[in-house]
Amino acid sequence: MDKEQPGDASRAQAPAYRLSFAHADGFLRVQVSGDIDAQDVRIAYWREIVATARERGERRLLVLDRKKGTPATPDELAEMAGLFSADAAHFERIAVIEPTTAFLPAMEHAEIQGRSVGINVRIFGDEANAERWLLFGTADD
Repeated sequence: MDKEQPGDASRAQAPAYRLSFAHADGFLRVQVSGDIDAQDVRIAYWREIVATARERGERRLLVLDRKKGTPATPDELAEMAGLFSADAAHFERIAVIEPTTAFLPAMEHAEIQGRSVGINVRIFGDEANAERWLLFGTADD
């Protein structure tokens, strides 16, 4: 299922993001695409991801993020963690693939912020390791 969300008028009616959902063996795979790096866009697509996963009864998510020009700031990541903390109990594990390797250190803040509010989230640079963690985890998960 693909869903496109329209951008606001200032974005020249280009879609702000696009999500593709597919059930994989043991988790929901979500592909995020779009070129707009803005907090309101991140919040909107994460709200849709959470709602869709809950609606489908999926407790494990693999989210393949898109390449970005700018990573979210630590304050933006803290805001998102706070917004989604109430949903933490609905998910066992959330793996996020950050395709921009230069942003991996910055994205560690997302993992730290999420875990601080009870969200079992991990950031990965590749899909194979993320899938392995989703399916098997580790002793300290």
